[in-house]
Amino acid sequence: MKLLFGIVLLLSIRPSVFPQRLPIDSLENILRSAPSDTARVIALADLASKYLANDPLKAKQYSEEGLRLAMQAGFLRGQAITLNHLGDYQFRQSNYAKAFECATQALKIAIQIPDSIIIADSYRLLGNIHTFGLKQYDEALQYQLKALKIYEKRKYKNKIAALYGSITWVYAVTNQNLEQAMHFATKGAAIASSIRDYQLVSYNFNSKGMIFFKQKKLDSALYYLKLSSNTAKRAQDNAVIAFNNSIIGNVLLEQGEFISAEKVFIGALEESKSINLREVEKEAYEGLAKCYHALGKHEKAYHYQVLFMQLRDSLLNWETTQKTLTLRAGYEQERREAKIADLTNENLSMRKEERLYLFISVGLFFTFLVITLLIGRNNKQRKEASLLLKEKSEEIKSQNDELLKSREEISAQRDLVAEQNTVLQKVNETKDRLFSIIGHDLRGPIASLKGLLGLVAKDAVSPEEFRVLAPKLNQNVISIHDTMENLLQWSYTQMKGLKSSPSLLKVTNFVAENIMLFAETAKAKQITLVNCVSDAEMVYADANHVSLILRNLINNAVKFTPIGGKIIISAKQIGNQVEISIEDTGMGIPPTQLATLFQSNVVTTLGTHGEKGTGLGLILCKEMAEINGGEIKVTSELSRGSTFTLRLKSAG
Repeated sequence: MKLLFGIVLLLSIRPSVFPQRLPIDSLENILRSAPSDTARVIALADLASKYLANDPLKAKQYSEEGLRLAMQAGFLRGQAITLNHLGDYQFRQSNYAKAFECATQALKIAIQIPDSIIIADSYRLLGNIHTFGLKQYDEALQYQLKALKIYEKRKYKNKIAALYGSITWVYAVTNQNLEQAMHFATKGAAIASSIRDYQLVSYNFNSKGMIFFKQKKLDSALYYLKLSSNTAKRAQDNAVIAFNNSIIGNVLLEQGEFISAEKVFIGALEESKSINLREVEKEAYEGLAKCYHALGKHEKAYHYQVLFMQLRDSLLNWETTQKTLTLRAGYEQERREAKIADLTNENLSMRKEERLYLFISVGLFFTFLVITLLIGRNNKQRKEASLLLKEKSEEIKSQNDELLKSREEISAQRDLVAEQNTVLQKVNETKDRLFSIIGHDLRGPIASLKGLLGLVAKDAVSPEEFRVLAPKLNQNVISIHDTMENLLQWSYTQMKGLKSSPSLLKVTNFVAENIMLFAETAKAKQITLVNCVSDAEMVYADANHVSLILRNLINNAVKFTPIGGKIIISAKQIGNQVEISIEDTGMGIPPTQLATLFQSNVVTTLGTHGEKGTGLGLILCKEMAEINGGEIKVTSELSRGSTFTLRLKSAG
């Protein structure tokens, strides 16, 4: 519910840095007749602002063209404006990392110019990123209040009204300053009405309704939410109507009006699907599950609860990915700045060394000149002068040796720091992956299992229904087990390295063991598992490694093979190796994914029944095959299946 309300306010923020509101046709004419590149950049930026709400791809096109022209012309103000527009586009697409990068670049340029309005626009965008991307509300509020102060000073009414809504949401979601939040929402609605911006009026009415809902003043909440929808119809903003219906459905649930809530949620679901509002779709699924549970329609309640959990997990995975990328973008930016500082310090050090060499050279020159004059004036002093020159030369050589040694020590220290940075980066990547897997690949199946068992515990499921649910429970347990097994093995290899203890192994025993492990899962999908491995095939490898490799490969085959498919495991001797093949009739792998299939940054694909994985299984298979002197190859054809081939040393 919090995120749902936030997206309503998110859409209310208009990024244009220009107070005038010319029609699009007029702006197109200005663009065609622009007398210079800078004028063309301004026209492109204003057009991008106009198209952002109803044609975002065109807004992106105009912003990118404007940025390119601004960089060619050295037009810093134009660069900052178009960077903020690109950031707003990426933000509305939920690409928080790219939005963060654009906003920070725009802010640096705006401070350099300086331009207070562009600075405020950058603050506004960074506030939204911290609100909806990072969930860091204190930082978000600081950015929004900074932007509001500038807008109020410049009297930009539409942006003031929009920011009142954003600040109101932060107060509401953190359950603080609700009186101040209500004041901002009322003031925002009044400002929006004075400039006849019905879209902003509807947003601020939505804010008031949400605050009343937080305060459990349900009648007042319904009044303002319906008033917001009526105003949104006047502004032709279907998104706001869909959001309001989802919140109204929750108000009706609180009032016990389950049949009315059902109708509202169904409407919200239809509206959200038509305009791809996945957050509203998720809220509607959850609301319908609650309605049907209250009405005693347990089968429908279970159906919508499952849809809600699947979409929630998908959105949560995306949000976490964006948060990780945003944090990584900030880290990369800090690292670039640190690298620039290191290069600057290194250049200063080199200049000091050059001055020192110059000083020594000049000193040597004058020393030699004096000695030469002394030799010319008095031949008797030639021997003494030669001795002095030799001493000076040895002293200079000693100084040069010390300088060379110092430079070698500095170079060694620099290499050590670089090596430590590489190790630290690898540790951070391992940590991020562990947190991602633990937070989502484990939490998702456990949450689904909890939901299903909750229905069973409440006697909301009959024995017949439980028999239908049993395969789902079994699949969740298998998914959690496989995830934990791969996670623990991978973590161990990351911390202590991978070691092999080979012995003579009969391949058919390991194949039979793993076929038995996945027999029930295959039976549920009507998949035939065939063991064509004879007793003659023997390999020399680590038993645990071979078992894990076969378990992951057979698991993947079952996961990506549709109902009624077939999986054949065979083996044959080729030279001094045994080739073990797992061939399925599954969905196949696109050619673009084959080249990166065994890399750690690959996004996992859902199986034919929505089965999820950690992305670690194939990585472990590759590492364990190689540590045992073998390799893994794959061939695949879309819609016809895949064949994974494992080659290991033969027993002979």
